[in-house]
Amino acid sequence: MKRFLTLAAMAAAGFAAQATTLTNGDFAFTGVNGNTTVGGWSFVTFTDIAAGTTIYFTDTNVLTTPTSNGVFSTTAETFWSWTANAKVSAGTSVALLGTGTTGQYTAKSGAAGGTPNGTVTNLNGGASNISSGGDILYAFQAASYATNYQPSAITFLGAISNRGTYTSADNPSAATGLSGIQLREYKVGTSATRYTQFTAQTTGTDAPYASMAQLKSALADGDNWTTITASNTTPIVADVLAVAAPVPEPESYALMLLGLGALAGVARRRARR
Repeated sequence: MKRFLTLAAMAAAGFAAQATTLTNGDFAFTGVNGNTTVGGWSFVTFTDIAAGTTIYFTDTNVLTTPTSNGVFSTTAETFWSWTANAKVSAGTSVALLGTGTTGQYTAKSGAAGGTPNGTVTNLNGGASNISSGGDILYAFQAASYATNYQPSAITFLGAISNRGTYTSADNPSAATGLSGIQLREYKVGTSATRYTQFTAQTTGTDAPYASMAQLKSALADGDNWTTITASNTTPIVADVLAVAAPVPEPESYALMLLGLGALAGVARRRARR
């Protein structure tokens, strides 16, 4: 029994340490404030994120037609990474919050404004440049950080844009395959637009949706967003936006399989006696 418990603990630890690989459809931005010092952005995933998972962000233009250099413009803007230091449950938003220093952010996840979770790194020393006059912020995953990637080396997860009109060099739909709630556009008319957030998380105290499907439907409705054109310091907020139906964790499966194996072994030994 002691050996069984040791094997079970080792299996559980191995599963828990594995980072989460997200795919197109697992992610959506839920807010952005273009203020250069106290702004930030937030996102939600529709699958659990394990500790150690890294998501990259950049406001560098994505080329509609990649070149030999890769998918991003060679005029690189800022690249950031966020790495979770604790599990983030599906339906829980993560907020990256401006620290008061341009280009630097801290992260929180969870209900009622969240608790600190994760390391945010400014990877190339760039200043925050999410322009209120028109910009696109991308989220993606890759094996490691680079200023450019070949299409097969990057998975785009989401984009949030106040561009208004795209050019042939920065169309996020054509360049990334993102659509629907994975691509959020929030420019108001011809005005510079500085802030938008999914209204259900503006206070961090609203009741969460009962399912991921309800959350996705709500995210797709523009009436469920609060948008401000004027410069402001309205905070980006973390929250629990939806409650997923409980499913067994990977480590639970491991423990169950090991337990069944141990019981089978005991039964065999008894049968031989």
